[in-house]
Amino acid sequence: MIDEANGSDSAGALRGLVVLEVGMVMQVPLAGQVLGDLGADVIKIERPQGDITRGLDFEATRVGGMSAYYAAMGRNKRTLALDLKNAAALEILLSLVDRADVLMHNFRPGVMERLGLGYRELSARNPRLIYAAGFGFGEAGPLADRPGQDMLAQAFSGLARGGLQKHQPPQLTNSPIVDYGAAMSLVQGILAAVIERQKSGLGQMVSTSLFDVSLAMQLCEIASESIYGVKTNWIRQAMLARTADGWVAVVMLFRDNPLGLLCQALNLPDISTRPELATREKQIENLATIQRHCEPAFAALATAEVLERLAAVDLLCSAVNEIPEAISHPQANQNGIMWQVEVPGRGRVPLAGLPVRLSRTPPGVRIQPASIGAATDEVLSSFGLSEQAIQEARSRKAFG
Repeated sequence: MIDEANGSDSAGALRGLVVLEVGMVMQVPLAGQVLGDLGADVIKIERPQGDITRGLDFEATRVGGMSAYYAAMGRNKRTLALDLKNAAALEILLSLVDRADVLMHNFRPGVMERLGLGYRELSARNPRLIYAAGFGFGEAGPLADRPGQDMLAQAFSGLARGGLQKHQPPQLTNSPIVDYGAAMSLVQGILAAVIERQKSGLGQMVSTSLFDVSLAMQLCEIASESIYGVKTNWIRQAMLARTADGWVAVVMLFRDNPLGLLCQALNLPDISTRPELATREKQIENLATIQRHCEPAFAALATAEVLERLAAVDLLCSAVNEIPEAISHPQANQNGIMWQVEVPGRGRVPLAGLPVRLSRTPPGVRIQPASIGAATDEVLSSFGLSEQAIQEARSRKAFG
């Protein structure tokens, strides 16, 4: 579908790519949504009771609505309910595999193989199939059988100790950054395999793990430890200060004398002339001293004035926002990162979209988040199953 007004292909860059998403929680469901945002026909195959995220939102359960967490990762998918412990359901899935381009899952090693849905079995049926797996700790090895989860990956990989001294307790990041990174890594691998298939005509297995991604996210910190035996601490180069009406973050990086600039901006005596504060390295080591010197000046000014003053001397700074402030900012609107999505029972609400722009084939919302198995008959019919075959599968409890 070409939008004649702007020359864009509103169907998306991946139009025609058929993706089977057999996964739960975030790693694979988010990867599926990204592919769907880009135009792929993503078929979400859920167990009859639904994706785990459908039941994680206690507020949604209280009011009887759709889980916000499911809605966040449930757009641009046709939902199909299949009980994969049922022989009739497995037969249906195999018939879909025969015509699919990609199958994704994030079950523990061995689960899909026990169902007869491993890479070897499915690639024999469909040599063009790209088989993408997201693991917790890896496909093999001493931790392969352990359940994977974002916070566990943060803990095991060292992320939870990043920038902290030995006496400080570990800190977990509230946002599931490892899951997000793993989803994007899986998409990257899938798209690379799709491109390679154009030359070879063959699919292949693509995999990643939360553990690998959480290590890869620390590439600079790992390099520092490996090369010089030094622990990198980025956060010690940042200062959080309370203003008269909020908070600001000031980063003491990329400037020769950030303290001098800070004193200038706040009309304070320049203490960067002291020997113990004479270099940027010494200023970072004595950030607590700097914070005490500047705190009264920060507290006397509104956030907007602090930012204006610090920007005038070219110091890196930002307001510390809550989510409602961030998503309603004119910059978020300019970037188009917030998408209006129809959530059942809640109307159109702003949800985080895909942070990638394509000028001619832009991503967007084509299918709203739906209930469990909402497109079951539609999907099976589009794959060539007759009404009689669908009813027979239903009688055999394939859909739960």
